[in-house]
Amino acid sequence: MRVRFAGFFIAALCLWALAACGSPSQVNPPASGNGGSATLPAGLLLSVAPEHAKGVAEVKKEAKENDDVVLRGRIGGSVEPFTKGRAILELTDSSLLICSERPDDHCPTPWDYCCEDKDHLVAHKATIQFVDAQGMPLKIDIKGQHGLKESATVVVKGKVGPRPDPKVLVINATGVFVEPKAP
Repeated sequence: MRVRFAGFFIAALCLWALAACGSPSQVNPPASGNGGSATLPAGLLLSVAPEHAKGVAEVKKEAKENDDVVLRGRIGGSVEPFTKGRAILELTDSSLLICSERPDDHCPTPWDYCCEDKDHLVAHKATIQFVDAQGMPLKIDIKGQHGLKESATVVVKGKVGPRPDPKVLVINATGVFVEPKAP
C-alpha cells in the first residue's frame, strides 16, 4: 500500500513539475516567513557544504533508486517551487540561466525558467523532499527558512527515491547547505 501511495505521490509531483511556467495572472507574490512555527529539524541544516556535489542534470542521468547523492543547484523551476504545507522544493541545475540573467528578459518570476524550453528544463530539475521516519514529507512550510528561497543556490545530500521514469528524480534529503549570496 505504501509503495502504491509513494508511486502516486511521485506521479503527482511529476505532473506538477511539468507545469513549469505559469501565466502572469497565476503569479502570487512570495510570502514572507514560513507560514507557521514549525521549522526544519536542526540536523538537516548543514554549516558546511558537502563535498563532491554534482549538477542536477548529471545526477539525474546517473542516479539509481537508493543511491546516496550530493547535488548542487538553484531553487526554482516553476512559479511556486515550494510545496505549501510540506517540506518539498524544486531544484534546478546551476548551468541554466535564470530568466533575469538573460538580456531583455522581463519575467516577473525569473526563477521559474519560463524562458527555457520545457523539455530541457525537465531534464535539469529534481524534487527535493525532507521526510519523516516513514518516508513521508515533513508537514511544514520551508519557504523562507534559513535562506531557502527562490533562486537560492543550495547543496543537498540525500538518497534517491523511486524512479518510475528517467524524467523523475526525487531526493529524500538528509542535509542541505544554503550557499551565501555573492556580494
